[in-house]
Amino acid sequence: MSTEQAEAAGSRTSPAIDGRIQAQILLAAGIDLQRAGRGAEAIEAYGRALAAQPDLVEAYHNLGVALRAAGRMPASVACFRRALRLRPGHAATLSNLGNALRALGETGEAVETLRQAVSGDPDSPEIACNLGLALRDAGQLDEAIRQFDRSLQLRPDRNSVRIERGLAHLLGGNFPAGLADVALRHPAAVVPVRGKSWPRWDGGALDGRHLLIRAGDDLGETAMLARFVPLAAQRGVPVILEGPDDAIALLETIEGTQRVVRRGGRFANVAAETPLADLPRILGATLETMPAVTPYLKVPRAPRREPPPPVAGRVRVGIQWSTGNVEPDARSPNCGLIPFLRLAERPDVDLFALQPGAQAEIAEAGAGALVQEIDGIEDPAVLAAAIAGTDLVIAVEGPAAHLAGALGHPVWVVLPFAPEWWWFLGREDSPWYPTAWLFRQRRAGDWDPVLRRVRSALDAALDAPREEPPAAG
Repeated sequence: MSTEQAEAAGSRTSPAIDGRIQAQILLAAGIDLQRAGRGAEAIEAYGRALAAQPDLVEAYHNLGVALRAAGRMPASVACFRRALRLRPGHAATLSNLGNALRALGETGEAVETLRQAVSGDPDSPEIACNLGLALRDAGQLDEAIRQFDRSLQLRPDRNSVRIERGLAHLLGGNFPAGLADVALRHPAAVVPVRGKSWPRWDGGALDGRHLLIRAGDDLGETAMLARFVPLAAQRGVPVILEGPDDAIALLETIEGTQRVVRRGGRFANVAAETPLADLPRILGATLETMPAVTPYLKVPRAPRREPPPPVAGRVRVGIQWSTGNVEPDARSPNCGLIPFLRLAERPDVDLFALQPGAQAEIAEAGAGALVQEIDGIEDPAVLAAAIAGTDLVIAVEGPAAHLAGALGHPVWVVLPFAPEWWWFLGREDSPWYPTAWLFRQRRAGDWDPVLRRVRSALDAALDAPREEPPAAG
């Protein structure tokens, strides 16, 4: 039922029975609109239903869900809390409230709310999984894994829960268990490419025929996992590496490949294929055996554009404050440009933006004289050259951080409270990148203290007295 149909039906309702019947009609319209993906119209319908019947608990609950889907978390939380006042202890509402609190970075309250939801509906696999997610954010990995296990006991066919459990194992450094679960992201045993199909590689010999390794679109993940390509080649299999067009020049610097090709190309004498992301599992990687020798990527010989030349006596710092394409909530790795401007207070530091499309945000912040753009930075080869042309990279989790680490370049990484699994928990160093120093949020969504610590570290590094060379004897 559309909003227009609900209005027409409401206009025919007798004033004697107006409020509650109109509210039910509008509630039904909102549900239909929400199922059809018309979230803004659903929100309007639920609001009108509540205007007609202010105690309609279902409308508050559904409105909370629609607002959360629209990224309007504080209003979503308020709706769920109202619904719980009208229907205390309702497990589904508690679960949705917990999810919204998690998105707001209220991790402790999210965990407690979801515990109440599990108590109210102990047989719900969805609520058990939601509690597992909140516990993982809180760093309570053992209990998170128990909740994912419980969810799978209640409903064993949910591969999405197995993947979430795998991410919890990996965050705790348990590679064998974690990689086995996250391999479900690539479930097909045989993958057709241009009308041909090859079986997945199991790590064995291929009798001289080629292995096709497929890199994904995420430049950061590709840079991190490229270290495993030479290890695959060391098993005596000739490697063809396939990647997106813009990353070809960078991928060609990896040792161990016979050929690097663009997607959709023609492949001869291929015996098996694998996603790049599955190589750690196939090769039996563990935290202790992580190949951490850098650099294993190099700056391509001829990037189309060069970064600006260095200025004598000044420190060049490349910064990336946003990666794009992430959920707009407190768990986001993006901190925005403003906190990074603490670094611009030093007159001996030149800041360079290592991210595409930076012009608008630099202009909005009034930072045109403080942060320099680099033309063509969306090209991975240009990004690599720009990184190599700096003294230090300071970046959020994303392409610049991973690429700097893979190039063996000094990099300071600012991380959200609940980081991606490859940054693990509680450590300031990275087993992936010996040149990295990690700065972590202590409260979700609170970036200012992190950048204050980064600024203090930069001051300490730049203001430290330098040893004088020994006098000639």
